[in-house]
Amino acid sequence: MASSSPVRKTPPSDDVTHVLDWLASPIPDDPAQDLAQLSGELAALRRARLEDAHFHRILDLFYDRAHRLSRALRVRLTEASLPLDKELRATASLLIAVHQNVVAGYERVLQDPAHLALSKRRSATSVAARALRCLAAALDTCFMVASPPPADLWRRAHALAKSARAHYEPTATVIPGLSLDPENLYKGMLALAAAQPEGFSPVEVTIVSDYLAQFSAAVNLLAASPQEEEGSWYWVDGSRDMGPVPPNRRIPPDHGDLLFCSFQMLARLLSEQIAALENGMPAGNLRLPERAAGPGGIAALKRLQMHWAHPPHRQHARRHNNFRAEVCVGLNELWQLLESGEAPAGAAAGAPHMTEWMVLNESPTGYAVMHVAGTVEGLVPGSVIALRPAPDKPWNICVVRWMKSENPEHIELGLELVSPAARSVQLMFRNGDPAQQPTPGLLLPAIPALRENPALLAPSGAFSARRFFIVSGEDKTQVTQGRLLSMDMQTGAIELFQFESDPYPM
Repeated sequence: MASSSPVRKTPPSDDVTHVLDWLASPIPDDPAQDLAQLSGELAALRRARLEDAHFHRILDLFYDRAHRLSRALRVRLTEASLPLDKELRATASLLIAVHQNVVAGYERVLQDPAHLALSKRRSATSVAARALRCLAAALDTCFMVASPPPADLWRRAHALAKSARAHYEPTATVIPGLSLDPENLYKGMLALAAAQPEGFSPVEVTIVSDYLAQFSAAVNLLAASPQEEEGSWYWVDGSRDMGPVPPNRRIPPDHGDLLFCSFQMLARLLSEQIAALENGMPAGNLRLPERAAGPGGIAALKRLQMHWAHPPHRQHARRHNNFRAEVCVGLNELWQLLESGEAPAGAAAGAPHMTEWMVLNESPTGYAVMHVAGTVEGLVPGSVIALRPAPDKPWNICVVRWMKSENPEHIELGLELVSPAARSVQLMFRNGDPAQQPTPGLLLPAIPALRENPALLAPSGAFSARRFFIVSGEDKTQVTQGRLLSMDMQTGAIELFQFESDPYPM
C-alpha cells in the first residue's frame, strides 16, 4: 500500500487517483489501522486541486468510511474503563480528528452556493446535516472516553444548524438511505450534553445516543425563554463555543445569538417509556435500544429522564482543598479490604490495591479528586471507591458521579459520598433459587443527613427479592433477616437500597 505520509511529491491528479484507489479497497479488521490511513488520504484530498463538485463527491466517500469505522470502534469503547490504554486512546483521538476534518470539507462545500444550487444529489441542508452528524459522532466519542469536546466543536455545530435553517427546503427531494434531518441531529447533540454524559459509562452513552437518534425531535427550540417553571429550560449562545446551559447554573446574557431549548416533552416521553419497560414491554416495541431493557439500562434511562426534567444545580458550596488521600477502587477490592482488615506494607499479591489521589475540593455530599500516583484501572461512572485522608481515618464510601480525562496521565473524578463507614457482609436473597451463591456487599449505617435506615451496597443486578439474609461477623455466623424499603441508587456497577429488619421472618 502506498505511503500515507503527509508530504507527497506526486502531482494532484496522481493524488486523487491514489485516494480513489484506496477508498475502493476493503476496510481492514483493525479500525485503528484504517483510521491512520484515512487521515492521510483525507489530507491528500484537501491538498488536491479539484472542482467543488468532484471534491464533494469524494468527500462523501470519506464520510461513509469514517462512519463505518466509527461503528466498529464504538463496540470496543462500550466496554472500556479508565484509564484507556494508549493505543485505544490514540485511536479514539484520531477518530475525533477525522470527523472534524470531514466537517471542514463540508464547510468548504457550503461556501460554494453555486455548486449546491446545481447539485442533484445534495442540497445545502443535506450537506449541513452530514457535517452535523460528524460532529455528533465526535461528541459521542469524547463522552465515551471522558474527554472534553475539541475546541470550536460547539461553535461549528451552532453555525451549521443555523445554516441548515436558513436553507431549509420543505419540498427538497429525499434520496432513500441519505436522508438526515439537521435540526434533529442538532437537537440530539444539545440533549446529550444536557444529560451530563460525563456521569454515564461508555455503554450508557451509547444507550443515550441511540435513544436520541430516534426521539430527538421531541426537543423544543425557541427564540425566547419558554413559559415554564424557572430552571426547567436551557439556553445556547450561537456565538460561543459552549453547549446548553441551565439558568440555575448561569443566567443567560442580555445579548448574543441566543436560542432556548426545553427537554420537558422529551422527559415526559421517556418517563412513559420507562413505565412501559418496567411493566414488561419489550424494548424493541418502544423503539428503544435493546440494552435499555436491563436493570442497568433502566437505571440509566431514569437518570437521563431526571436530568432533562430537572436540570441539576449545586446544593452545597464547595470548599477548595489540596490534600492527598488514599483510594481503593472497586466494590470487590473494597469488600476484600474491609473483610481482611488493613493490608500491611508489601502485602502479598491479591491484596487490595491502593492508589494516591489529590482532593481538589469537597462539600458535605462529596469530593472532586485527581489521580496522583499508583496504577489505577476499572474506573467507570457509577462504580464504587473508598477514600480516606490518612491511615488513621475511616474509609469514606463514594460513588463515581463524573469523570474527566484530557490525556492518559490525567484523571479527575467527582465523587458522591454515600457513607462515612461500611462493613463487609454477604447477602442471600429469598428468591427460591437453590443454586444461589452468597453475594458480597457492604452494610452502610443509617445516617440522618444521608438516609433514615441502614442500607446495603451490592453489585448491579444482585437484588432479586424484597426479603434477604445478611451474613456477617468474623466467622460469618451472625445472620440477620431484612426487607427492602427503597432502591435509592442504581448504576451499571452497583445498587444501593435501604432496608429494615424483617418484621415477618419466615
